[in-house]
Amino acid sequence: MNKNGFTLLELIFTIAILATVLAAAAPSFHGLMARNKVERTVTELKGLFIAAKSEAVMRNKEVYLHTVGLTDTKTYTDDWCVIATTEPTANSCTTNDNTLYIVDGHSLSGLNIKRHTDYASIKIDSMNGHPKFNAGEGIIDWLTFEKESGKAVTMKMHMFGRLYR
Repeated sequence: MNKNGFTLLELIFTIAILATVLAAAAPSFHGLMARNKVERTVTELKGLFIAAKSEAVMRNKEVYLHTVGLTDTKTYTDDWCVIATTEPTANSCTTNDNTLYIVDGHSLSGLNIKRHTDYASIKIDSMNGHPKFNAGEGIIDWLTFEKESGKAVTMKMHMFGRLYR
């Protein structure tokens, strides 16, 4: 007898094995998504910082990085932004003619995030593109964020204009 296709029993076994494999893979997929969110945040912040330094030197005008909606305590919120502007103050994430670049927390949702205690705003020098810190500080922990508890990433800023983690 020549038979083509699957029997009902073979189909049930195949679906059961596939369901078991998918159930085992789901937790690691969640971790992958969390790591990708953190990596995307790092990339966006580095891009904003590099562009702000370039704009300061190119325009020969001081540029300011403002962390709007962030405090020095870790907070789970999407209502934040880091904005690069030529204005010394920024109180909201809305853009205007002086806004150069913005990283919006709504596009990077689900992060537990905080900023440095003393640096809600950082001035970038127009001559060399270096951030201006308080006297004696060479490296600051600018932003700290995490998607999963216990896996925090800290963006460190060097006084000579390097941003790294």
